[in-house]
Amino acid sequence: MGNETTHLNSSPASLQESKILKARASFLFDRETLKLVLTVGIIFAVGIFAETASTLLWIHVPEGPFLILLIVFLFSGLIWLLIPLSILFYNYPCTVEVMSKKIIIKKPMRNPFVIEKTDIMEISITESKIHSLRWVVRLTYIILLVFFLKDTVTKALQDLQKEFPYYIVLNLFLMNSILVAFLIAQLYKFELMAPYQQMISVTTYSNLKLRFFTDDPEELTGLLKI
Repeated sequence: MGNETTHLNSSPASLQESKILKARASFLFDRETLKLVLTVGIIFAVGIFAETASTLLWIHVPEGPFLILLIVFLFSGLIWLLIPLSILFYNYPCTVEVMSKKIIIKKPMRNPFVIEKTDIMEISITESKIHSLRWVVRLTYIILLVFFLKDTVTKALQDLQKEFPYYIVLNLFLMNSILVAFLIAQLYKFELMAPYQQMISVTTYSNLKLRFFTDDPEELTGLLKI
């Protein structure tokens, strides 16, 4: 299917219903995206602070209580893994309910996001490039995962051969694992959208842009035409 732009016109009363679509919603830029960026920024700042504090603690008190040092270094390492976890939470599967006058996007543990029909300017239907390139992207992710996982294990083995305490080796391993965790989170995000062959772009008068990945775009456009 080529590019198709659908403007909202009138439709019969039989379409005055609601339907739960098998679709994947993606916000290109909205408050949720800003929250994610802010969350990642805060985690990064806390991670830098924790890493600096743990390093200074080891330098000035190398013979300090083992349990305290273990907790400090474990915390400073685990804090980095919150970044890919935040991405996973942000991209957790949602349900899309389409009614004759609104679209309701529901995500677990968050308030539903409502898009009023009167705010929708136009709907564009295109083929999903994510679906057509899915095997190329998957292969790329697998190659990168193998490379970074091998690099992480190699660095961990090298650190074990040094005279570092085990809690420092564990801390370094967690830090080196951040790229592997990030790639897994991105692959998960990609796999949520890859099965769908078509993409619906919705533009609103309030400058909000969304993408709906679905195999039956007529379900959405049919219910929204008034």
